[in-house]
Amino acid sequence: MAAKKLFFLMLGIMVIMIIIINLTINTSISNTDSITKVYFTNLELEVSGTICAVEEQTDTHKYLITLNTRNYSKPSPLGVNFCVIKGDVAIFADHHDGYKIGDTIRIGENKIDLIKCIAADGTTKFIKKRSNAMLFTVASPNKRMKQLIALGCQ
Repeated sequence: MAAKKLFFLMLGIMVIMIIIINLTINTSISNTDSITKVYFTNLELEVSGTICAVEEQTDTHKYLITLNTRNYSKPSPLGVNFCVIKGDVAIFADHHDGYKIGDTIRIGENKIDLIKCIAADGTTKFIKKRSNAMLFTVASPNKRMKQLIALGCQ
């Protein structure tokens, strides 16, 4: 009988621990979601340009997209930059593989769209909404981005 009580006591403790862990994870996820929403809603960066290079990153499953910029505004004051800019070259990271050399990119064109990709023939290839953006795409300059920005557009 004592073994049965001990078993149910341990089972009850495990259930309570699972509930506590689940609540902690859900709270953490909702905090991250709210930070992401605030970041992309308040992102004031405006960049437009023509893609001159697309490089796949095999370790992160992202693409580094290099633009020959026509114009840009100063980066967002939120602490991290979506786009790394030096002179007339900008680089950003994204998981979408639809970018092609010669396409035109508009970042931060309005308060709804984050990225608009226009093909060389003038048709819109895709639009990435601010509400669909994820914070992991933010480009904190890594070693390769620094090398690419130094190379510029060829």
